[in-house]
Amino acid sequence: MTNLRVLATYGHPDDEGQVTGTLARFIELGAKVTLVCATRGEVGEISHADLATPETLGYVRELELRAAMAQLGLRDVRFLPYRDSGMAGTPENEDPRCLYAQPADVVTGQLVFLMRELRPHVVFTWDPNGGYGHPDHVAVHRHTLAAFERAGDETAFPGSGTPWSPKALYWGAFTMKRFAGMYLELERRGLLPEPIDPERRQRFETAMAEADPAVSLIHDVSDKVEMKRAAAGMHRSQFGENSMFARIPEEFLQRFYGEERFYRARPDWPEGSAPELGIGNLVMLSD
Repeated sequence: MTNLRVLATYGHPDDEGQVTGTLARFIELGAKVTLVCATRGEVGEISHADLATPETLGYVRELELRAAMAQLGLRDVRFLPYRDSGMAGTPENEDPRCLYAQPADVVTGQLVFLMRELRPHVVFTWDPNGGYGHPDHVAVHRHTLAAFERAGDETAFPGSGTPWSPKALYWGAFTMKRFAGMYLELERRGLLPEPIDPERRQRFETAMAEADPAVSLIHDVSDKVEMKRAAAGMHRSQFGENSMFARIPEEFLQRFYGEERFYRARPDWPEGSAPELGIGNLVMLSD
């Protein structure tokens, strides 16, 4: 797989958790992998005052992401020059520096430039809803999809490099429903440090009522569980000692970390087709 090139694009440090096992497997097999993060997560909650301040959080989270990716040997980590937009409806959405406020062609053009430079065969990103509707997750999905479709068009973004058409686009199928189910199970077992707040509980209950998404690829990464846990642990400013991730019982680790699911958006996945198991077929996409 030394000829295979993979690009993953996400909104904040720690978003990449849904794909770390798959990226690690690609690296292990010799593929070239690049992670692009659109913001530095400056508006995230701070798990402990000793770890960061609102003024330093972006810098801290960049270092945490680089440390997390070092766990799997991923060295090519890049950031776009945008600020975290915060949750939908918050004042941070109006900050002219935030990703949410950027003109579509500006961000898409930057991703087109990167795709033409890196020439990826496979691209991973957020699903259309961004997992749970976060404005930055949705924006990254939208701009990545547009860049995927325009990077090979020689009339689009002239001066941004030699046109290149990636061969496949996948987005995560690790749904809010799966996350909510784990969270609610921890609550039933009395393993949460505090009650679930009403707004989050409503989101969880809504997610649990939704149908499971279509899946094109199921990747068994059970041999990467400890690595994934170590990588997640690098995001200390977000996942402190009282976080859900620190409290997952040993018997839940394989269920939570041992499998990664994706939907192939380009080329279109035939409706009703059984999902592929593993990433073996992606080898055929390389030069």
